[in-house]
Amino acid sequence: MPEIDEFWDLWGSTITIEPFVSRDSYGTATYGAAVSYPCRVNGSQRQITDRQGVERVSKALINLPGNPVIGPTDRLTMPAGFVPAQPPILSVNPLVDDTGAAHHTEITV
Repeated sequence: MPEIDEFWDLWGSTITIEPFVSRDSYGTATYGAAVSYPCRVNGSQRQITDRQGVERVSKALINLPGNPVIGPTDRLTMPAGFVPAQPPILSVNPLVDDTGAAHHTEITV
């Protein structure tokens, strides 16, 4: 199907996610093994409400194919050239298609 091939062409960048594991007695976070994901990054800024209900300005919206398990406390590394290279994750939204199947995930940073 040509439209499927065109859909996969959208994922032209790669991000890396390191899952949050714990904090030590000093409050320093530890993370698991890094996993790379193909993605599409839209660098436009917009006003959002983060998971604590605070209004923030996002720096980018990242779209990933499928529905990987990503948490808001995980460490994200953006593709080369983005500043900051490891922005905080403001929100993670798994999205489904019209049949209810996992389609893609939006990460706001």
